[in-house]
Amino acid sequence: MSTARPFIRHIAAAALVSASAAATAQPVVIEVGSYANSGIGAEFATPYDNFTLTGQTSTIAASAAPTVFTLGTFLFEVGPNCWSCTLTPSFNALLDVTVDGMTHQFDLPYSWYSNGPNDFLSFATPAPVMFDFGNLGLVAITIESLGIVSSPIGTVGGNVYGTIAVTPVPEPGTYALLLAGLGAISVVARRRRPSAAG
Repeated sequence: MSTARPFIRHIAAAALVSASAAATAQPVVIEVGSYANSGIGAEFATPYDNFTLTGQTSTIAASAAPTVFTLGTFLFEVGPNCWSCTLTPSFNALLDVTVDGMTHQFDLPYSWYSNGPNDFLSFATPAPVMFDFGNLGLVAITIESLGIVSSPIGTVGGNVYGTIAVTPVPEPGTYALLLAGLGAISVVARRRRPSAAG
């Protein structure tokens, strides 16, 4: 029985390691599209107040732990400011996001306003995008809100960040090995239990 215990422990440990390995997904390729909106000043047509978001392609070694990555960059170009603007037009930046050939859209709502010295873009937080790859697992991508972007004049910009998390589906062989390990642990536990007669 003393030689059986190390063997059973080895099987149980192998099952847990295999299950952990199955929870680590393969690298995921994420392609983000671009968006542009020109002349978004409130009451009048203007060549200024342009907003662009340029997406990029990333390869992420995705795992069940959330991973932050760069979706792309943004630029907000501001011209002469509007000292008497009262309207605050709102827009929806629709961004194509493609993960391993499957495409969904982010809806990034934002609005423009000005207080005279500065022009602003105010962003909401978009809903996450979910990709269901069936047996390969579920990929969830969230985009971080840009909050409020402001500029007195000229161009400001920065990065747009997202977070990816993968919920993989273990392979059938992993389930079998895990069950075998749990069964071995159960056998050991039963043998170690004191008998009712003693």
